[in-house]
Amino acid sequence: MPSVPSSPPSYEELAALVVELKLLVSAQAATIAEQAERIAELERQVATDSHNSSKPPSSDGLRKKPAPKSLRKASGRKPGRAKGDPGGRLERVADPDRIVDHRPSACDGCGNDLSGAVSSGFRAGQVFDLPEIAPEVTEHRLHLAVCGCGHATTAAGPDHVPAATVYGPGVRAAIAYLSAYQHLPAKRLAEAMENLFGLPISTGTVLSVLARAHDGLEDFEAQVREHLAAVPVAHADESGVRVAGKLHWLHVMCTHLVTFYGIHTQRGRIAMDDLGVLPAFTGTLVSDALASYTVYGNDQALCGAHVLRELIAVTEDTRHDPTWARAMIDVLIEAKNAVADAVAAGHDALADETLVPFQDRYRQAALCGIAANPYPGTGPRSKARALAERLRDRTSEYQRYMTEFTVPFDNNQAERDLRMIKVQQKVSGSWRTLTGARRFARIRSYISTVRKHGINPLTAPRDLFAGRPWTLPATS
Repeated sequence: MPSVPSSPPSYEELAALVVELKLLVSAQAATIAEQAERIAELERQVATDSHNSSKPPSSDGLRKKPAPKSLRKASGRKPGRAKGDPGGRLERVADPDRIVDHRPSACDGCGNDLSGAVSSGFRAGQVFDLPEIAPEVTEHRLHLAVCGCGHATTAAGPDHVPAATVYGPGVRAAIAYLSAYQHLPAKRLAEAMENLFGLPISTGTVLSVLARAHDGLEDFEAQVREHLAAVPVAHADESGVRVAGKLHWLHVMCTHLVTFYGIHTQRGRIAMDDLGVLPAFTGTLVSDALASYTVYGNDQALCGAHVLRELIAVTEDTRHDPTWARAMIDVLIEAKNAVADAVAAGHDALADETLVPFQDRYRQAALCGIAANPYPGTGPRSKARALAERLRDRTSEYQRYMTEFTVPFDNNQAERDLRMIKVQQKVSGSWRTLTGARRFARIRSYISTVRKHGINPLTAPRDLFAGRPWTLPATS
């Protein structure tokens, strides 16, 4: 039997249903908008690499990189070696170590014997090669002499010969060099020493040599600390490293002449105070925007290269108008070039008619960035909004290079000094102990510093183990 149709809904029921559906659609729209924002943020994170963030190039992986978006202006020079650059080719020497003469045995024309012919000239070709390397063993004989009084006296041995067989300064220097400069782990280092030099060395010997180098560089580290406390401009940065399976932080403070490395379990002010270098500093500190650095030194300067990468990320985010970021990039780069031109011309400051327009354009770009990224008042600020506010609030630190030519545009000095430590992590992995990490840091500080003074990084460790460690010149 067919069912009896129900009565049609009343107006009130239809109105209630419409309200319910409107609320449902509104909630779904809010969810879709939230999900779209989250998807866009995840896409932004996936697209983040070394060209638009502070990530190191080593984190980019093997994926195909986008075409580089260089901020440099074309120099107009052709690619390849610059005119006048000697390059890296071998150059003939006037006094070779060995000469091998090759004479023709017969005439190429008639076949006559030329074995007794007098040479009328020659064409020379020089071969640069390594001889077979073998350790040189020096035996120190401590002779015994008997005096007429009947007393027997034995000659005193050198300080570096405390036992019947020991490794000399050259061997120990090679171990320190391969560990702290070429980043070889102890086992591979021992293998390299045996393969290259025919020296059987245990991993225990490697660790013992590094411990001795660390202890011998205590006075050197004190000199570096004293030097950094007095310099007018210094750079600072930090990077995460793995020690004993846990996250630690490698801190660096440096100039173009010295490098200090320190390992700590913390990243911020606790670590910086414990390491003891930054608290004594009274000059201008160049760093990234990490808040912990703001309390050190009399002045701060923020890295222009860091903020350029952040601005590039804003220009690649299509959710908001990126015009302000492009304008900020232009003013920062143009001001940097103007400073370089002024320095090349022998000036020590930008003229007011050049500086003031840069400062005005900077301020306008920051304010436009804030306006283009409104903040509703609840929840976290977007990265673009936070960047624009930081550019506005820390104007003097971002413009320091415009007003003080002794302050560089970027923090590249610290980043270069940190970069090879990331190579250490790739080659050798994490440090097993904090003691080992601290030994590496001090030895690396020594080698990095001597390289900045043009000294061979193998010669300086040799001098250290010979009892005459290199020290900072007074003129530094």
